[in-house]
Amino acid sequence: VAQCMNMTIDEKIDEVKDIMDSFFDPLDRYRYLMDQGELAETFKEEYRLPEFKVAGCVSQVWLVPEYKNGVIKYYSDSDAQITKGVVTVFSNIYGGHTPDEIVSSERNLTEELNFGNILSVNRRNGAYSMLLKIKEYAKACKE
Repeated sequence: VAQCMNMTIDEKIDEVKDIMDSFFDPLDRYRYLMDQGELAETFKEEYRLPEFKVAGCVSQVWLVPEYKNGVIKYYSDSDAQITKGVVTVFSNIYGGHTPDEIVSSERNLTEELNFGNILSVNRRNGAYSMLLKIKEYAKACKE
């Protein structure tokens, strides 16, 4: 996902959706997500703390918010490659936006990105937990 600061959340979602929809083979979508995980920024070891773990994920997932200059950036990692790809995509979509923009985004990414084709029910539930955590952090920054 382009880390363009001038793209809206909706534009970023549409971009990822277009990429995902361009793959006819579910395996290619799976590979795309795994590639996103490989392209992720290096995750700092000091962020591997229990308070940054996302509950409800099959694998271990860390999601760390950084609120600066009115926008939130998310740092993320997972011990499973596919999950790392999912959390990286989510971090790129929502990162660089204000808490208001993040909280007011109503789109259902697990549906729109058609994760049902490539992720098990448990992984889809984990993806949903990641999205809830992203919004939870954004809400906390608004208070």
